[in-house]
Amino acid sequence: MSTTIAAALEQLLEHHRSDLDGGDRLVRAVIRHSRGLMPGEREELQRHLLMLVDLEREGVWPVALEVLVRTGTPATGRSLAPMLIFGERSAEWSDAVVLAMLRLGCANALGMCRDYVREELRMQHLGALPMLSWLYRTDVAFAVELGARFYADTLGSGGAALASAEMRDELARHIPGQLDGLLANSTASALDLIDQTAALDAGAGRMLAAMIRRYLSSSDSRSELGPRAVEALGEAIRLRAG
Repeated sequence: MSTTIAAALEQLLEHHRSDLDGGDRLVRAVIRHSRGLMPGEREELQRHLLMLVDLEREGVWPVALEVLVRTGTPATGRSLAPMLIFGERSAEWSDAVVLAMLRLGCANALGMCRDYVREELRMQHLGALPMLSWLYRTDVAFAVELGARFYADTLGSGGAALASAEMRDELARHIPGQLDGLLANSTASALDLIDQTAALDAGAGRMLAAMIRRYLSSSDSRSELGPRAVEALGEAIRLRAG
């Protein structure tokens, strides 16, 4: 490992240490730096970033992981997969690495990702919803079935969200991401999620449809999803919300 590569990265980390943007400027700075490297040096940088993720270096591994996702390929995801198997990991780290593999389109790790998301949703961990959103893009039938079970369990009779306004608000916050993943396939996929949820628990289906309808009525929905998608969903959602 070239000390020059590591030293240059440490300089960028120090320069952006006081940033208050969640690391976005640092991520973009590392990507700009990598574009100026020779191919062999870029490979060294990638190996160094993978090492930082594997070490779970505090305050640095999320930036390293995001750079790897934005600049990587499915092969990058294959390099991340073994890290999930060995050693004790924090829940935050595991969630982020599974999401990264899904974003990278790592087909070899799809089974591992599916199992992970299924278990997290079974435990009603809302942190799994961004992963579910990406899973809609790669395995929509499986993901819609998972999502329907999750929403039926959380919003249905006896569900945890019924007694917790905070949890309902958090579920609503994830609606744009869920729709983004579903609409990457088709409008029908979004309606399938509601219909399958309603088949498991009618009340949960209506509540999910109402959450989606409230989001679609906001000004943000048209800029985030596009007016055509909002209009295509609008009437069908209204009927399902009751």
